[in-house]
Amino acid sequence: FLSAKMMKPYSLAALLVALPLALGVVTGCTKEKMADPVPATGSFALELEPIVGSAPLELNTQTYAKADGQTFTVSKFKFLLSNVKLTKADGTAYAVPDGYYLINAADDKTYHFVIDKVPLGDYTGLSFVVGVDPAHNNGTFQSGGLNHSNDLYWEWSTEYVFLKMAGTSPQTGPNRALTFDIGGANAARTVAPAFGANVLPVKDGHVPEIHMYVNVRALFESTTPANRINFATTYSVESGSPWAPVMADNLAAGMFTIGHIHSN
Repeated sequence: FLSAKMMKPYSLAALLVALPLALGVVTGCTKEKMADPVPATGSFALELEPIVGSAPLELNTQTYAKADGQTFTVSKFKFLLSNVKLTKADGTAYAVPDGYYLINAADDKTYHFVIDKVPLGDYTGLSFVVGVDPAHNNGTFQSGGLNHSNDLYWEWSTEYVFLKMAGTSPQTGPNRALTFDIGGANAARTVAPAFGANVLPVKDGHVPEIHMYVNVRALFESTTPANRINFATTYSVESGSPWAPVMADNLAAGMFTIGHIHSN
């Protein structure tokens, strides 16, 4: 057996070895406890319902009338929605990163999408861009809403079509179709449909939904008489046409309205 005197040197040496290890464990725990907490987030959904006036949009089979009495059908209607932003009553905002969404009337699955990783809270406002921001407008994207195969990209000018509508109208004259390809650097528009008294409550475990109407007829109508589209003279619009920014103004002013919000 070792005497107490013989054990002391060994005990001191062991203590000197163990002390840094113990301090390291304590320091590590302290750093872990002091790390910034991960912000709590939730999700919300956008549900879009294309309409013409007050009637549901039906491709090819339904005839619609403008306020001036001119009639038309719709064979194609699609657009790009991006740069979604939510705001609170105190003015703070959350901008959804890298969100580019294709809305296509020929595919009702595109009417509904969920946006995740949104900071929790009650939001009182929504804004978004119809079109694509300059940083992405000339990109070579091959997936998602910006996929070139979505029929919303001009190869000849290497830029996106922000909104495309096609159809027919007897007012265009024989052998003339309605073709509206709204795009170009001056045609993107920020839209902020009013919430009214509604609130979007983003909470843990809940996915509230904004139900928004998309009125195709608003492309052609305006409270400004000079901005109203006459199919007899204006039936085909592309980038570079003076009517492209006019129709972009029309859609920003009247195409989108929020019907209701499901709190879920």
